[in-house]
Amino acid sequence: MKKRIASCVVTGLFLISSSMPAFASDAKADIKIMIDGQQETYTDAPMMQNNQVLLPLRAVVTKLGFQDDNEHIVWNAAEKSVTLHKDNTKIYFRLGSQEANVGDNLISLPAASVLSENGKTYVPADFFKQILGKQVTWDASSKSVSITTSKKEKATLVLKSFETGDPAAMEKWISPDTYIQHNLAFPSGRETVIGAIKQLKGAGVTYDIKRVIEDGDYVAAHAEVNLFGSKKAVFDIFRFENGKIVEHWDNLQDLAAPNPSGHSLVDGATEVADLDKTEANKALINQFYKDVFMGENPAAFPTYYNGDNYTQHNPMIGDGVSTVMKAFEEFAKQGVISGTSTMHKLIGEGNFVLVISESNFGGKPSAVYDLFRVDNGKIAEHWDIIEVIPPKDQWKNENGKF
Repeated sequence: MKKRIASCVVTGLFLISSSMPAFASDAKADIKIMIDGQQETYTDAPMMQNNQVLLPLRAVVTKLGFQDDNEHIVWNAAEKSVTLHKDNTKIYFRLGSQEANVGDNLISLPAASVLSENGKTYVPADFFKQILGKQVTWDASSKSVSITTSKKEKATLVLKSFETGDPAAMEKWISPDTYIQHNLAFPSGRETVIGAIKQLKGAGVTYDIKRVIEDGDYVAAHAEVNLFGSKKAVFDIFRFENGKIVEHWDNLQDLAAPNPSGHSLVDGATEVADLDKTEANKALINQFYKDVFMGENPAAFPTYYNGDNYTQHNPMIGDGVSTVMKAFEEFAKQGVISGTSTMHKLIGEGNFVLVISESNFGGKPSAVYDLFRVDNGKIAEHWDIIEVIPPKDQWKNENGKF
């Protein structure tokens, strides 16, 4: 929903309406709010109603990165509604309703938003989980609500810094003491990448993130980047320790024209599903890679697919297992692919599994990132990014590509 709802903005965000019931604070509740491990104190204290913890909307969202002004937090007196704007996301809900719109998606909430006696809007604590994607937990013994930024969101905010030119997310989420860099064009250390971000401000860089997966301490993102007019597909991987990013890998490739089946390097399915099948899908792709790309049992290739049903995003190959097999045979004859791959990492969540490997393409050592989507135990879709590893005398760090 791109069209902004016509609104009447009032000072302090929300005034009490006689038609909207207000509720009184329980002075004895003494509920604490913890945001990313830090206790926050507000003039408008959290409240409890019908066993639901209710939090002051404006006070909390501004702590979570929303700008505290009437352009980004909008009150519509006629509708008794609130509209929140952040980046390209629009959130809309009416007081008294248990539903909210996030873009074009309708989300159900466990309780309705309400007005306090002094005219401030309160929302259920789960609002910040279901609408903003935060991790929200309630500790009854300490009467505290903990709102935590997920690793996925931290990684996304850091990558979006390239687009905004604002280093705040990097300063907040990248470790100031340990940041091991595997992009061979940059030295290690947080300050190097922050310096690069500042130089990009206003340069028109875009970072369009298509899919993000999380596996333990690792988060992998797949995106389309526009850097000074040059469009590239990129995979970024971050490793976390104690909530901070401490290591980074990536792989980039120029965004090519659509392949024979009309697919690009980045389009296709995005929804992470089948979370209960994560380990099974990782095991499947691990064995597939060993059989096919590491040469243990190449003849097993077609058994990993559902017949000829297969969506391919490599710019040189079309859809279908038979098409891929013919392409591989031709590449082998031409010497494009030689030797076997070495697997360095395997990261998966639900139906998506990413393999990071090293291979030889056209006589050049290359880093290969293969992303697979698995459906009912069979490989259904594939993306890859291949980047030539530069000679060691060109490296700006000693950490290597892997």
